[in-house]
Amino acid sequence: MASEFPTDPDRGRHAVVAVIREESRFLVIRRSEWVRAPGLLCFPGGGIESGESIEIAMRRELMEELSLEVEIETHLWTSTTRWGTQLEWIACKRCVGSEPVAAPMEVAEILWLSHEELQNRADLLGSIPDFLSALEKGLFRFS
Repeated sequence: MASEFPTDPDRGRHAVVAVIREESRFLVIRRSEWVRAPGLLCFPGGGIESGESIEIAMRRELMEELSLEVEIETHLWTSTTRWGTQLEWIACKRCVGSEPVAAPMEVAEILWLSHEELQNRADLLGSIPDFLSALEKGLFRFS
């Protein structure tokens, strides 16, 4: 008997999330109107393609969204979203001279927000409050 519910395309998906913090502010993007969850704020990142390593996917996603070159510092945390996507949270550092530039089809706005500013936003993708909560609980260390 066939399921009466469509298959969720995100269930089982694997993705990377870049955590870039400078002077106590996180690099955050507002999602463009042409991607899923338009208008919401999130950290940059996206799906890991078949055959890609986490590091290669992270570098590719940051180039696609922000033309940003980074150094991969460390794997911070693994979480699973409410919709079934496994997220790999990666601490990254901008390469000297590399400035984020929004790719309009993916990113509507680039912001640098503190932990406190993020906590008080109502326009966050659901994974951000989860990340902030895990950070506050000490589930991982972020220098």
